Amino acid sequence: MDRAQRIGQRPPIGLVLIVALAHALLIGAAPRRAALPPAAPAPPALWTRAIAAAPAPPAVAEPAPQPPAPVVRPPSASRSAHAPRVAAATSRPARTHASARGATHAAPPVSPVPVRVPGSATLDYAVSGVSRGLPYEAEARLHWQRDAARYEATWTVNSPHEGARTQRSEGVVTPAGLAPERFAEKARGERAAHFDPEGARIRFSANAPDAALHPGAQDRLSAALQLGALLAAAPARYPPGTVITVQTAGVREAEPWAWEVQDDEILQLAGHALPSARLVRAPPTAYAPRIELWLARTLGHLPVRLRVTQASGDVADQQLRAVAGVAFEAPRPGD
Repeated sequence: MDRAQRIGQRPPIGLVLIVALAHALLIGAAPRRAALPPAAPAPPALWTRAIAAAPAPPAVAEPAPQPPAPVVRPPSASRSAHAPRVAAATSRPARTHASARGATHAAPPVSPVPVRVPGSATLDYAVSGVSRGLPYEAEARLHWQRDAARYEATWTVNSPHEGARTQRSEGVVTPAGLAPERFAEKARGERAAHFDPEGARIRFSANAPDAALHPGAQDRLSAALQLGALLAAAPARYPPGTVITVQTAGVREAEPWAWEVQDDEILQLAGHALPSARLVRAPPTAYAPRIELWLARTLGHLPVRLRVTQASGDVADQQLRAVAGVAFEAPRPGD
């Protein structure tokens, strides 16, 4: 066979090159596809929700604040004569410079608050008011006895609707004023509060929990007489706007009562013009009563008027009608 015939029997060179190139491409692509890892499945939605709904760590309860000790807060210098000042229950401690925090300083001595407890007396009151929407009139009497060491006080209101209601306080006369030992309220039955200075507790006969006894604590009757003793001894110490806070016990609980000193008023009572200090206890809650107390400066700062306004609208207003056992004084400078 000659050379021309052999060339005619061979496949064309271009066709051979195309087939070889396609075969090489197929062989090289197969390993690359096999080396790709499978796609990771997406996390289930439940796992995502479980993380979002994980409970927060429990909060640590802060200790309850302790009730404030009895304080006397002077009026603010910028206080208007007719703008009542609200006393804060607690005071924030002043900041101390870092360089002085390690230093210790002795507390300044606390001077005793002057008091002048009034002498024994019997005061009669005319009572007028509204009870359950109906006006009424009644009579009341404060029988106050004291000597150098002890005191007894009884305040009785004889109401035609509710009969006789009596408050009684007895205790010790100290250089700081009155220190009650027992307070009782009696209407159909009697309930009482007992002051235990050794145990620093006030116990109640009404099965109420004991209360801590704070310095200067009073009951609801002795508080009016103790306030009079404070103002009688140092009237200039309590200008209008001063807030006097005293722990005051009833027969179920003991709470801090804040009294704000108002401008003096002259009351025409028992045939006398009586310059009187007026103190107001504003209602601390929506259901508490508003109490207004007038202490006659020329009658030993004894209570000559007491008006109690309940949240329901009931009012009881007791005004001095007669007094025995104590003489009217001439006004003193500073009264």
